[in-house]
Amino acid sequence: MVRDEEDVIESTVAHMLAEVDAVLVADNLSTDSTREKLELLAAGAEGRLVVVDDLEPGYHQSEKMTALAHRARIELAAEWVVPFDADEWWYSPFGRIADVLADVAPQWLVVPAPLFDHVATGEDDPHELDPVRRLRWRRRNRNPLPKVAARFRSDLVIAQGNHDAIFRGRGTYFDELLVVRHFPYRSVEQLVRKVRNGAAAYRAAGDSLPEAFGAHWRQWGDLLDAQGEEAIAELFRKWYYRANPLRPITIEDELQPPLLLDPAPGS
Repeated sequence: MVRDEEDVIESTVAHMLAEVDAVLVADNLSTDSTREKLELLAAGAEGRLVVVDDLEPGYHQSEKMTALAHRARIELAAEWVVPFDADEWWYSPFGRIADVLADVAPQWLVVPAPLFDHVATGEDDPHELDPVRRLRWRRRNRNPLPKVAARFRSDLVIAQGNHDAIFRGRGTYFDELLVVRHFPYRSVEQLVRKVRNGAAAYRAAGDSLPEAFGAHWRQWGDLLDAQGEEAIAELFRKWYYRANPLRPITIEDELQPPLLLDPAPGS
């Protein structure tokens, strides 16, 4: 499920095509060149990339991703589902993702994947347009919320945020065989666009989602409406940019350790 990710979509989808047997992407009302880039990729993918329309503006991610998982089973014969976002670079230290998952014994339904956030820095090459290649520095600690790959079963539900897979009874969790590199906030302009789209999507969902879902998008959307784009630019510079990635900094009395130079493998 993707919307307005033209700067990163070619890189992450092309990479995922090399890691799995087929990819299914739902374009959620993109207004930039995201759809055109997806269509070009699909034209050369020999049927392994399927692009569909998502015309519902509300951010019903769990419902939509679950529907895509079931569609992948019906149309692409998926045994495993890897619910990935456009700003995520998935890989396994043990081989191609599809092969690694195929070797997991059938009693295991979920394979967790730790998530590591990459950060824009003053050391980035401004001439490199691919953010996966440009943002080489990442936070040292994993994001507290992992991602998951899930074995398909008829009762599979993908949780909001793609952070879990839910089955009747209890899902069985295997070892962390996969890793995700995350490139969520890549520039001021991209963050402003992401805030505008994210806030609008949660507003469109109305009361159908709990207030806790997407709380930061709602708050940042209010900030954008009240104080304009410069307020989002300040948010980016404060939390998501490091002029010197080797220097620890303190933000609101919280020590932020130096970043780690660790480009996404295979990028």
